[in-house]
Amino acid sequence: MILLAASLPARADMRCAPHVITTGLTLFEVFERCGLPVFEYHRVDEVVPGVWVDVYEMIYEQGGNRFRRLLRFENGRLTEIELLDKPRTLTPGGVTPGGG
Repeated sequence: MILLAASLPARADMRCAPHVITTGLTLFEVFERCGLPVFEYHRVDEVVPGVWVDVYEMIYEQGGNRFRRLLRFENGRLTEIELLDKPRTLTPGGVTPGGG
């Protein structure tokens, strides 16, 4: 059971002060509260034969040494918030994981 939980992606809420971002919000509502993401990807997935879902995935960086968030929208509604690694920063010796 513990191994199964460790293999699942981390789920997390997201804050864009003073707002809390939750599933069910629209793309517009998230843009209005958080601004534009640092990365955005769009595709159309076939969930069952003949049924297609419009998918947007966006990455938001929360600044500093904080974890990034991947927001997944299906047909314009936020369906999932996934916790990602901290941003990597460039140092004179190379890339430092976790920003520090």
